[in-house]
Amino acid sequence: MKVLQLSARLPYPLTDGGAMGIYHLARSVAFEGHDVTFLSFPSPDPKETKEAIAAMSQFCRVQLVSKALPGRVPTLIRTTFRGAYPIERRMMPEMYRAIEELLTKEKFDVVHLDHSHVGKYGLWIKQKFGIPVVLRQHNFETLLYDRFAEQAPNVLTRTVARVHAKRLRIEETTILRGVDAVAAITEEDVVLMRQVAPNAKYSVVPAGVDTDFFQPTSQDQEVENKILWVGGLDWEPNLDGVTWFLKEIFPRIHRSIPEVRMDIVGSGGDRVEQVVTQYQGRIRILGRVPDIREHLAVASVMVVPLRIGGGMRLKLLDFFASGKAVVSTRIGAEGNAATDSAEVLLRDEPEAFARAVVDLLRNREQRAALGKLARRLVEARYSWNRVGEMLVAVYQKAIEEHHKN
Repeated sequence: MKVLQLSARLPYPLTDGGAMGIYHLARSVAFEGHDVTFLSFPSPDPKETKEAIAAMSQFCRVQLVSKALPGRVPTLIRTTFRGAYPIERRMMPEMYRAIEELLTKEKFDVVHLDHSHVGKYGLWIKQKFGIPVVLRQHNFETLLYDRFAEQAPNVLTRTVARVHAKRLRIEETTILRGVDAVAAITEEDVVLMRQVAPNAKYSVVPAGVDTDFFQPTSQDQEVENKILWVGGLDWEPNLDGVTWFLKEIFPRIHRSIPEVRMDIVGSGGDRVEQVVTQYQGRIRILGRVPDIREHLAVASVMVVPLRIGGGMRLKLLDFFASGKAVVSTRIGAEGNAATDSAEVLLRDEPEAFARAVVDLLRNREQRAALGKLARRLVEARYSWNRVGEMLVAVYQKAIEEHHKN
């Protein structure tokens, strides 16, 4: 099977859940024996672009359009009166030209769209070239904008988010109705999408984790009273979650355990520097790191304090595969089969979240028990090999249905 995969980003380095979800799924499909061509935009950083091509060329062919995506501010200005920001930012004539050149020269069996961000390209491909199109819906983007509008810190931001959420709902509905199949990550997202596109063909293909790369380590490596956050703060839901944690939850933990320490790993850490300075070195902003496993090994408790989200958080699977104890909000653990007090502790209110973290920091045996059950869960349900098989089955069904019609 020849697969053309369209993505709005190069999924490398593997420092966030979005990158890992795109990268590992393409890799899994290729390892199933299929020919994958990956078409995307270059990264703003030439070095990252070069590294991405080198990494991905080991299992697929990588092609890039001639220009990187425009910045956020110019796109927001351009979409003041029309257009949904997350989609319009990815609509570029250079991508249309690259697709047309590729499909004119070669025959592909199916087109894979990574997210509704590139959905308009897929509808155009289906109409112009008659190729079946499968949408890998990483989350229902409209839900993220709705939730962001609820949590936004000021009236202007809330207003802009609501406007784009309304426009995005229209755009996403059109895309969902137009593609041949939708591979959603969670049942929850399917329920939401059915409300706007009830006749679309949905399958649930969850996110996965590399259970060979992420392995449990000895508890003896843990640094006492060490909390860890992992995730880029360039993404607004992550920034909102970490800011909320630092302002509302960490002070409560600190009052109970004055010697508590926290590391923040991921890009964009400068956005919380002002909040962090008041803790006089108890919180470190580490930025991107070469290997997250070193930081997972020494952490006692992982925190996922997200209040905005959709789809499924891949980093949670990484933590589970590493056998770590995790405290998360319910939104942070959305779409995951983990259950409260078995594989994870789920807490939504600041006081309850803080108390759960404190209890885990003080209870080595409870941390070990959570981590053991979490590892067992990902081994049974979330290996990338299994997820790749599920996606290939969606491709094959879409191709069969397309030829019937």
